[in-house]
Amino acid sequence: MQQYDRRSGGTASMGDLYTNIFQYKLYVGLYLLVMLIYSVMYFFLAIYVERLNPGEFGVAQRWNYLFQKSYWKPSIVSPIDSDDDFNIVNNGVSKGSNWMELDQVEQKKSPTMRINHLNKTFDKFQAVSDLSLEFFEGEVCTLLGHNGAGKTTTTFILVGMMRPTSGSVTIKGLDNRLQIEKVRQHLGFCPQYDILYDELSVEEHLELVAQMRHMDDEKMKASIDTILPLIGLSNDRNTLSKDLSGGMKRRLSIGISLINDPKVVILDEPTSGIDPYNRRLIWTIIRKLKLTGKCVLLTTHFLEEADVLSDRIAIMSRGRLQASGTPDYLKQRTDFEYRLLMDKQDISSSDRITQFIQGYVGSVVLERESAAELVYGIKRGESKNIEQLISGLDQNKEAIGINSYGVSMTTIEDVFLRLVQEEEENEQMQEGNRRQLGEEVFRKQYPRVRGMNLFWARIRALLIKRWHVSRRQTNIFLGFFLLTILLEILNVAAIPTPQEIQNSLTTYARIADAQVTLIPSIYNSQTVVAYANSNANNVESRLISYLSDTGATVDEIFSDTVLSYVTGRYYQTEDIFINTYQLGLAAYNNGTLLSPSLRMNAYFSTVNFHTMPTSLGAAATNLFQFYANSSSKSIVTINQPIITSPAATSYIAQIINVLYCFEVFPISLFSLFNSIIATIYIAILLLTLVTERISNSKDLQLLTNLKRRGYWLANWIFDFSLCLILISLLTIIIKIGSAANPKSDAEVHVYQNSTAAGVFFLMFLMYTLASLPFAYVFSFIPKSSIMGFSNFFILNVIGCVIDAVISSFPVFIKNDTPSAGPTKIYSTISAIRYIGAVLLPTINLKQAIANIQLHENSACITSWNLLLGTKLSSTGSLMATSQPGVGTQFIIFIVQIAFWLVILAVVEHCSRVRKGRQGCCCGRDSSNAMLSEEWDDSNLDEDVKLERRLILQDNPIATESVIVVKDLVKAFNSEKKQSNGDRVYLAVNHLNFHVQKRACFGLLGANGAGKTTTFRMLINDIKSTSGSIIINGKNISKKKRDLELGFCPQFDWLIPDLSVFETLMLFARLKGVEESEISDMCYNMMNIFGLEAYENRLVQKLSGGNKRKVSAALAFMANPELVFLDEPTTGLDAAAKRKLWKVIRTARDVGLTIIMTSHR
Repeated sequence: MQQYDRRSGGTASMGDLYTNIFQYKLYVGLYLLVMLIYSVMYFFLAIYVERLNPGEFGVAQRWNYLFQKSYWKPSIVSPIDSDDDFNIVNNGVSKGSNWMELDQVEQKKSPTMRINHLNKTFDKFQAVSDLSLEFFEGEVCTLLGHNGAGKTTTTFILVGMMRPTSGSVTIKGLDNRLQIEKVRQHLGFCPQYDILYDELSVEEHLELVAQMRHMDDEKMKASIDTILPLIGLSNDRNTLSKDLSGGMKRRLSIGISLINDPKVVILDEPTSGIDPYNRRLIWTIIRKLKLTGKCVLLTTHFLEEADVLSDRIAIMSRGRLQASGTPDYLKQRTDFEYRLLMDKQDISSSDRITQFIQGYVGSVVLERESAAELVYGIKRGESKNIEQLISGLDQNKEAIGINSYGVSMTTIEDVFLRLVQEEEENEQMQEGNRRQLGEEVFRKQYPRVRGMNLFWARIRALLIKRWHVSRRQTNIFLGFFLLTILLEILNVAAIPTPQEIQNSLTTYARIADAQVTLIPSIYNSQTVVAYANSNANNVESRLISYLSDTGATVDEIFSDTVLSYVTGRYYQTEDIFINTYQLGLAAYNNGTLLSPSLRMNAYFSTVNFHTMPTSLGAAATNLFQFYANSSSKSIVTINQPIITSPAATSYIAQIINVLYCFEVFPISLFSLFNSIIATIYIAILLLTLVTERISNSKDLQLLTNLKRRGYWLANWIFDFSLCLILISLLTIIIKIGSAANPKSDAEVHVYQNSTAAGVFFLMFLMYTLASLPFAYVFSFIPKSSIMGFSNFFILNVIGCVIDAVISSFPVFIKNDTPSAGPTKIYSTISAIRYIGAVLLPTINLKQAIANIQLHENSACITSWNLLLGTKLSSTGSLMATSQPGVGTQFIIFIVQIAFWLVILAVVEHCSRVRKGRQGCCCGRDSSNAMLSEEWDDSNLDEDVKLERRLILQDNPIATESVIVVKDLVKAFNSEKKQSNGDRVYLAVNHLNFHVQKRACFGLLGANGAGKTTTFRMLINDIKSTSGSIIINGKNISKKKRDLELGFCPQFDWLIPDLSVFETLMLFARLKGVEESEISDMCYNMMNIFGLEAYENRLVQKLSGGNKRKVSAALAFMANPELVFLDEPTTGLDAAAKRKLWKVIRTARDVGLTIIMTSHR
């Protein structure tokens, strides 16, 4: 590129890139064109591969989809109007069933979206079975179902994120299997979980999606200006998504689905996990969408929401459609018209109350009874008697023993529960048996292991966990063994030896016929510029004749110098300097014709090869012919590469061997490649640890009172065991390679010595011992497992490459007096390398392997001593601390083991402190500054003031409670200023409450109210800024709690690669339950929480609701005295929610203390 610009004088154009500069036809423009072609080719190849393998969510195409006519010209699927083509037949429930409204398929208007006999199978699990439904414009249709019923799978099929096993979906007459791109133009989708970018504002999110939908600027601006008021975020259009509350994020996700004004909007649980206020705002949004004529498909677990918003409701169970119709139609299909709920006194008899009610209403059934609650169903036709019943209850409450009562009409929740009850009639575990089992399990005092037996039982549990996780992560597990073994085989067999490198440098066949006669005509069309002054005309004539005889073109000039002539034309004609003028000759006769004084100047271009000797040869020939007075005489110059002599070849071999001895890259690669292999297997082990930290599953395990040192010890035992097997295999490969490799000078041959092979094994062993704690410390840094792997790998490889480069420096350092010892520069380089070895175990391993090879090669030791003045010897022990022994590296490994273990303990401590104080051990918490003033409680309600006084004055009522929270404050340092101008955000502000034994205590509040922060302080996961938490009389911030607790977090802290049963077994063992009791207890917990059907299913394949059940089951595992449930019913269907309520009541009644939060 510089040559092109240079020859054009700075005025090069695109056309110049396709002109030839040198004698061979290589165009820069061609290179650029090829690179552009590669870019386009790989771009389309990436699209092709992505279509074949779109990931977990996406419809995979066949490999030959590009060659199918249906891909390029998809057929338009006409709307299906015939009733013969579309019948609601699901599970044997046909048209005319009590739960199917007939007019759903008899409407005259055409459906906007139609599902026709849809099926979806995962392996052997039928997620959706023969589902058929229709959806219409201007209506909200709600899809209901229990957890795992197939609702989310159905929505994924509708939006094209999954391919159905069979059946079809048409949207606006378009089949989403064949025309998904066109379908998505009419489709908006709000997923179950927010998919937002932290660093983008609300408006930028909408702009991004609008641009992805190819909207022009004017239409995009109008659409955003319409959507922002609709979702109530007009005042937050410039707020980053990370600064939005949970409810605002959900509204933003809905807004994103409305970009480009889609005709069909699918909302997958849009109100899950948000407070009632934001839930009502989203209801308003949905109503407005309906008024604009959109077809809205809603999935939800809030049945009140479905009742209020829906024009039509479809209820699924186990992938099948169980009911469909308007809310009023479905309510009429139930047996009961009213529900009567009563809060009874402890001494009251349910039979007495029932007899009293039957005196007013004959058709009444006791549906549900608990210690303090009765629920009656009043059948249809009794409306006229309801008023008299209410009057009678008001007059006789005390007499019949009830505290309060309430009457409600049948709701969609009643419909849903009735269908679920019908579906579960044949279940093994009936409700009564479930409650009885719960009472037995929660009352049972499970025998526990104690002391060191408990410690080792937990270690065993963690080892079993790692085994299950590793065997299911097939790619990672195979990569650990297969990849490293293959690399070691390549390292042993494929690295070139010094002899092979020497042969590649001294191969003569390619240069035997490489001679070139250096005459001007070798440059083909090149022109030789010739000049002579007035007294040298006869010399010029001979010169022109000679040049013409050699086939060269002569450009004779008379009034200019050669240099000015050529450079002048260089700026006039672009190609002239490089393609035309390579040689120039000027003759000067400063004497006379009779007494000449001849001088010749030879000019040559530096662009081409051999121009200087060619020009000099032409000038010499011309002079020779002139003085010999003969044109037939000439001087011929031939360029012939020299074939080295045996002595020269031997010298080259000596140089290569010396470079090999000094690990000069890339002559010596064995130690570098082995260090890279070692880095790979440690980096692979890092993946699991980072995943557990990021998913918080590590924290959930630690909440069982598992010691942190126990957690790391178990991981170390498992990791070291795998590494020990791998190191043994690598050593065997090295030993076999040393014997089987036919190359006598291969680096691996030093390991024919069993001592060297044994030390190789020992160094890898020590490296593993030092690297594992180093990797454990490193696991606290990355934000994702893949980033942890790549960053750890890059860090260590860069360190090893730098060491490889530095190790070659001494061979290029002159030492005039080797007998005086090494130079200061060599000593400095050695010190730098030792520092690197101390910092990174991988560098230390590389140096140890290099020393092993040096120790076993006496010729290399001689080279070191001669060149550097060292006094190395191969007769010493390989474990000596002086080179070439590995004793120093062995000591460094021991120091690293101790150092990184200490750092691991410090980092563990600092990570706990950082959660609470935004800093490390010595970090100062600036949030404390705002707490110096006395807190004013004058604006509190009287009952809140009373509770605070009871606690602050150490009233026995409070002090004898299980939990006492006293003036609890949690402040976070915030990057964003608060309304009062401070950069401190108060998450919890002087909170006071107490919880007595056998109580269920509820914490309510909107999103961001501080419920989860309070929970995390209660379980000692984060530290409070001020105040105290007293559990069983002990301040947990000062003393370790002795009370066992269970915790169900707001978001599931589960291990995705364990099955449900394995997860329960893990936590049972961590809680110290005796092994003989664990299996029965886990099966009982699965039965109590309705998980028996998912015993062997992996957690990652469970629905969101079933994951919540697993988290709740873990909280109650082994009957802890104190149970914390943070929004346990989020994502649960109505039936599962009620079952969990019953479990909670049962646990409370038998003596457990429960604290929970909820938005319900």
